[in-house]
Amino acid sequence: MRKHLRNTFFTGLLIVIPLIVTAYVIYAIIGTIDGFIAPIFKNIIQGFTEKEFYLPGMGLLFFVALTYFVGVVASNYMGKRILFYGESILKKIPFVKWIYTSVKDMTDALSSDRIKSFKEIALIEFPLKGRYVIGFITGRLEGREGKRFCTVFIPTTPNPTSGFLVIIPEGEITPISLSTEDAIKYIISLGTTRIDLEWTEKSS
Repeated sequence: MRKHLRNTFFTGLLIVIPLIVTAYVIYAIIGTIDGFIAPIFKNIIQGFTEKEFYLPGMGLLFFVALTYFVGVVASNYMGKRILFYGESILKKIPFVKWIYTSVKDMTDALSSDRIKSFKEIALIEFPLKGRYVIGFITGRLEGREGKRFCTVFIPTTPNPTSGFLVIIPEGEITPISLSTEDAIKYIISLGTTRIDLEWTEKSS
């Protein structure tokens, strides 16, 4: 009886914990955005109406509307030119340049277009021979005497946005039939997600 209660409790715990963490993260994000924009929004309303009026969540709605507006502007030629010049100015300011480029590189790495470009998945012997990791082939290079190499991004787990970029001879790569989505799920889940991961080891 005690064993049954314990197993049932832990089963429920494994279901509840992800829900609680997800809810907390969403709450924290909304609270942070709302808390940052709320004072600005209050001052704007007070400047027009001379009255202080604010409802919780209005800062978040304002942020969503502003983000959508920026997306609309960035979708046309003139908007792209304006954003390009704005970026060039930010990249010339010390310290601001480092923060902006770091965050921009991170968001670019998470963009759907960049993720979809990782169409070729392979197994790489890394960091030692006989130890395999999942890698995303990002490009190909040609060295001296026509020898071909592949640039491979090896993500870390459970955070696949960081990792290693290695250049490996094409002949040392083992392609596997695995979708980008399944590969990322497998990495984030610490290998607990069930996937058909089969390959033939190359003969020495």
